[in-house]
Amino acid sequence: MSTIAQTEAAFLKAWPALETVSDGQWCARFGNGLTRRANCIQVNDADDDGDGDAAARLKNLAALYDDRRLLPYFRVTPLTGRATFDALVQAGWAASDYALIMQMPIGETVGVDGECVVTSPDDQDFLAAQSALQGYGGENATTFAKLIAKLDSPAVGLTIYDSDGTALASLLCVEASGIGVFLNVSTAPAARRQGLGTRLMASAISWLAENGATEAALQVAADNRAAVALYLSMGFSYRYPYHYRRRLETKAS
Repeated sequence: MSTIAQTEAAFLKAWPALETVSDGQWCARFGNGLTRRANCIQVNDADDDGDGDAAARLKNLAALYDDRRLLPYFRVTPLTGRATFDALVQAGWAASDYALIMQMPIGETVGVDGECVVTSPDDQDFLAAQSALQGYGGENATTFAKLIAKLDSPAVGLTIYDSDGTALASLLCVEASGIGVFLNVSTAPAARRQGLGTRLMASAISWLAENGATEAALQVAADNRAAVALYLSMGFSYRYPYHYRRRLETKAS
């Protein structure tokens, strides 16, 4: 199984930001406010723990979000050092959005489901399906397309449609350095509990195996019991938790 650092690096490749500012192993990512992961500060190496200046580094990077009129968030993972975490607490950054990383080795696959439409992620029908299922409208839909255009790893979009062309379920799958990353796994409310998510995931795992991935990883909200149960039933297991810290006082509006 990959290390936490390798898994985190795969997620960074799989969900690129529109802009990234680095400070050692700290990075601040910007994506016009679309999703926390594309708009947060995080540390990519636990050994880069501020060297006594964690508070100053945090303040300097947070100011970049003010400049862009975005709310500053910090993504806390096992790679966040103690001094950095203490600086967040002392500065009053509040915890929110608890989530889990789940992973599994890729073994036997079942092939691609006959009703699953496989396209390039920048395919207009896939972008429209994802935007509809994720609730992306207007500027968010445009930002999503721009994020997809930044992908530089093998990736695929998978969607199952109703007979009238309505998207019922969809996901984005990226092969990043041998790790298959699942993103934006979503099913229309009226189509849930029909096994569509399982069929999409199984098809995506088959695509990953054909494209050189040896393991798969995904992120899921810690309180999303239905999704967690689905992933456990497919062979995923808990790997590590993460959460976000939000600066309560901000100049952004």
